[in-house]
Amino acid sequence: MINKLLTLLRSPYPSLVKRWKSVIIPSLIVFLILFVLQPFGISMMGGYKFWVVLGYGVVSSLALSISTYLFPALFPRYHSEKNWTLGRELLGTLVACLLIAIGNCFYTAWVFGSFILSWKGFLISLAWVAVLAPFPIIFFLMWNRNLQLVRNLKEATEINYALAKRENTQKEKIRTRNEEQLGEGRAAEEVAAAAEEEEEEEEAAEEEEEETPMQLFFSGGTKEMLEVDAHTLFYVEAEGNYIRVAYSSAYKMQQKLVRATMKQAEEAVASCPFIVRCHRAFLVNIRTVVKVDGNSQGYRLRLEGCTEEVPVSRGYAKEVKMLIERGMEG
Repeated sequence: MINKLLTLLRSPYPSLVKRWKSVIIPSLIVFLILFVLQPFGISMMGGYKFWVVLGYGVVSSLALSISTYLFPALFPRYHSEKNWTLGRELLGTLVACLLIAIGNCFYTAWVFGSFILSWKGFLISLAWVAVLAPFPIIFFLMWNRNLQLVRNLKEATEINYALAKRENTQKEKIRTRNEEQLGEGRAAEEVAAAAEEEEEEEEAAEEEEEETPMQLFFSGGTKEMLEVDAHTLFYVEAEGNYIRVAYSSAYKMQQKLVRATMKQAEEAVASCPFIVRCHRAFLVNIRTVVKVDGNSQGYRLRLEGCTEEVPVSRGYAKEVKMLIERGMEG
């Protein structure tokens, strides 16, 4: 039971794309709950009741803004989408609830002046948050996670189907051509020889393509520069003031750090339509994709000959899906 719970808490969780929703929607919920239940002596107030409750909503929005905007700006590595899990989302939500309780405590003291910055006032505010918050928090977290998971798994399945269909189509063309050759009365040995000859021609064409590669130059304006054939590139990842370039060399995956920005990396690959942005921190070579996995955060691309998986965030998912399904041929 404990192991299952820990596995659930460590599972990936989608980071917020429209963060304002996590500020506005909970604040409206707080306003509605307080307006209906009217704690803190609100029920005894007269015509100012609406405005006092609205003030609680504003305080809640300020507290949520701190956890939604300020904390990620102060601790970007901790809040990175790559490392974000259900457990971290839950912890962040509990911190937001604590901030709301503190804010409500100050606001209540200011409005009523009865328990000015006292532990009693704070505990009352914390108690109301503890009573009202758990159910909607847990419901929203699980609902959002499962919604994104189902959606991404479905789209990943569609992409994998397109990849498999393209591969099967190529195999079917070869089989049909061989059958036609047999139907014309050619011996099986001749067909095999022709197929072998065709394979050699394809290999020769690939070698010719390698002889005239599309060269990419990654440099951040310093003397350091990395030259890579576009067809051997796997992905580019942002790492602080550097980019990590992953590519194939001598049939092995190689990685190198170059002092450059993602904007400079995008400019370097601008002439290659099959190398696209799939995440705020990643560029990927679509032609190397062999399989797609889906989780609640988006997709993860498996690349041929690459040991690492490349994430696709929701903001780029539609474009990446379209390009993979097209095959980016030509």
